[in-house]
Amino acid sequence: MNMHISGALPQLTIDEAPVVHSPYLVQKLKGQAPNLYGTVKFRMVAEKIRALGKELGRPPRVLDLGCSTSISREYLEGNDLEFEYCGVDYEATFDPDIVMDVRELYAQRHRLPWVPDVIMLLDVLEHLPGKERDIQTVMQECHRLIPEHGMVLVIVPQLYRLDRLKLSHLTYPEHEVRFTLKEWSGIIEKVTNIEKIEGIGYLSCLPYLPMLSPWYTETNAHGRLFKYLRGTVFEWAPFKTAEIAVTGLMNRLGILKGWCNSSLLICKGGTLKKTC
Repeated sequence: MNMHISGALPQLTIDEAPVVHSPYLVQKLKGQAPNLYGTVKFRMVAEKIRALGKELGRPPRVLDLGCSTSISREYLEGNDLEFEYCGVDYEATFDPDIVMDVRELYAQRHRLPWVPDVIMLLDVLEHLPGKERDIQTVMQECHRLIPEHGMVLVIVPQLYRLDRLKLSHLTYPEHEVRFTLKEWSGIIEKVTNIEKIEGIGYLSCLPYLPMLSPWYTETNAHGRLFKYLRGTVFEWAPFKTAEIAVTGLMNRLGILKGWCNSSLLICKGGTLKKTC
C-alpha cells in the first residue's frame, strides 16, 4: 500500500500574486504528467531510498530541493515507498511546502520540519544562474546539512536534449550549463563525496535524435518528429518495462553512465573533501 507521511510544514502566506522567476519552467512543468523517463528515474530513486529506510528501520525523511509541482512525491508513492516528504522551491506558484532559495539551505535549515535522511536534487543544478559557483554552493549546503548516514541524490542531464554534445544550434532557455558527466563529477566532487554514479534512461533519449539535425527547430518537421516520438511512440506502455530492464542491465555492466538521458550521482555524508 502506498504511504505518505507528512509533518507540520511551514507555509508561506502571500497576499498578492507571487513573482515568477522562471516563466519557461513554470509553463513547462505545470500540469506535467508521468512519462517514460520519469518512470525509470523514480524507480531507481525509490530503490535507493527504500534501501536506506531498511537500514534506518523507519520511513526516511526526504527533502526535495527544486521540487516544482512536487510530482516526485507522486512517483515515489507510486513505487510503494514509505517516506516523509518536504518539497522546497523558489517558485511560489508551484505551491511547495517551503518557498526558499536552495543556495541558502543551511542558513534556512530552521524552517525544515526535520533533519533529512535524503536530499534530492533531481534535474535542478543545471538551472542555477550562477553556473559552477552556484552548483558548488548548493552541494556544499547539502553536505553541511545531511547526516553521515544520509545521502544526496543528484540527477543531471546528459543526452537529454543532447546536452552533453553541446551542439551550437540547440538551446534550452532554462539550462544555464551543458556539461559532460566527467565535468559534472569534477565540479561536484570538489565539495562533497560521490559514492556511485549510475545511468538513467537509454530508450527515453532516442526521441532526441532529430535534434542532431542543424536545421532542427521546435516548430519545423524535425521538431514535430521529436514531439511525436517523445509524446506518443515512446509513451507506449511496453517501453516502460523495457526501459527499466535496459537501464538495470547497463548499470550492472557499469557502462555508458553518461551516454543516456541523465546520470544519477549518489553523494554521501561524512568529512567534507574541500570547501569552495
